[in-house]
Amino acid sequence: MAITQQSYVGKGAVYVGLRAGGILRFVGQVPEFKLNVTEEVKEMRDNIVGGGLADSVSFITKVEAALTLESLSAKNLALALRGVGSATTSSVKTNQANVAYAGGLTPLDGVAPSSVTVTVAPNAHATTTAYTVGQIVKPATGTHFYKCKTAGTSDVTAPTWKTDGTDTTDGTVMWTDMGTMALSAGDYNISAAGVTFPEDSAKVDESGTPITVSYTSTAGTLIQALADNNNEYRIVFSGSNYARNGAPMKIDIFRAKFSPTKDLDLIGDDFAKLAVTANVLADDTKSGIGISSFATIEMVEG
Repeated sequence: MAITQQSYVGKGAVYVGLRAGGILRFVGQVPEFKLNVTEEVKEMRDNIVGGGLADSVSFITKVEAALTLESLSAKNLALALRGVGSATTSSVKTNQANVAYAGGLTPLDGVAPSSVTVTVAPNAHATTTAYTVGQIVKPATGTHFYKCKTAGTSDVTAPTWKTDGTDTTDGTVMWTDMGTMALSAGDYNISAAGVTFPEDSAKVDESGTPITVSYTSTAGTLIQALADNNNEYRIVFSGSNYARNGAPMKIDIFRAKFSPTKDLDLIGDDFAKLAVTANVLADDTKSGIGISSFATIEMVEG
């Protein structure tokens, strides 16, 4: 007796590549992959016999592929965010001018900086100049910098600067020794995005302190999100029907255009997933009676 019941439990690998050609790339774990077909039906009521339909016609208005990606690779993120990805190289930055804020992040170029050194970069001290409370200066020589404690006008000659943490009188200005301009490792923290400074920083002000930063960024991938609008893709599923002893199945979607993901979990306690959809478009290179311009399914019945 021939088997007529064909139950289906699908497993397999999904590959995505540019419709124009090139590599079909394995996208990693895909727990869900499905086709959604939207139909519009036109119906004619039978007005002669008084019930039912005299005729009907249906139109396929939309075909959509929906995938859930569990691999958040740079290429998958670019696909899901309709982005453009490019490789970045390790880059050395020397004395890059920036601003530090107590309790804040100072972003740096690239990602995951290493070999970081931070130096406060005040303006040079000037004679016979009016200063306000909070301004910082550096003397012509030495490694310390100073913050204005009492507003006033500096003397006609530079003072003898104290380097023991006490105050220096300069005309009517009072300066407090803030220590060395080169910050120690305990004065800041390094993160993937740059450097952060504690709220109670003794050397960095909440209103902003000029600094220079030297560092080396880590090589990686830069994704320009929502920068690509035109790429069309081919999607191929190489799978098996586990309800029929692993009987093989192949689905080939000829022409698909992805929409940006609606939901990207960036913080969470579980593995993040990328839910993406793609409009399945007609491929005008596929034509003929009984020939699909959208997709083909090939299978072995178990």
